[in-house]
Amino acid sequence: MAKNVIITNGTGTSELINGTYDVTSSVTGYDNTTINPNNITVVEGTDTYAFTISATGTLTLHVTDTGTDEGTPIVGATFVRTDSNGTEYGSIITTDATGNAVFNNVPFDATNAPIIYYKQTASDGDHEFSTDVLNTTLTTQTSTIQIQNTPGAVRTINLMDANYTNLPIETGTITLTN
Repeated sequence: MAKNVIITNGTGTSELINGTYDVTSSVTGYDNTTINPNNITVVEGTDTYAFTISATGTLTLHVTDTGTDEGTPIVGATFVRTDSNGTEYGSIITTDATGNAVFNNVPFDATNAPIIYYKQTASDGDHEFSTDVLNTTLTTQTSTIQIQNTPGAVRTINLMDANYTNLPIETGTITLTN
């Protein structure tokens, strides 16, 4: 007898009797042939069973100073997958010499694609970036999103003599580290 377990936010429940079950899945955006394990034995005293499933989509984040293909690539910007609340999952990805950061194995579907959440966690040290949780859906197996990291604003730094009011220091260096 087949038992359908409805999954919401990664969890579902069902009344199951002890025994061996073949496992299949129907998850939009994922490769349902990758359900793992594909069979389980339900036994007395064990009430939780875990499964994994893989997706085959590719999301590329192209980061430039203008947010366009023509902009200067930002090397070293970092991103991470999140949920809608910003909780981080998986490994951080980093932009390469062409300004591309690639999330592999993300879900896609032509008509009912699941939402993919992500956020930027750093830039190259010379550009501003947003830490907002962003989202997209993949309606094709591969997709590229343009992201802008604007150059830092020019700031004026003044250095004055502490003992003589308004006497500028002629030469020197101030190092700011964050």
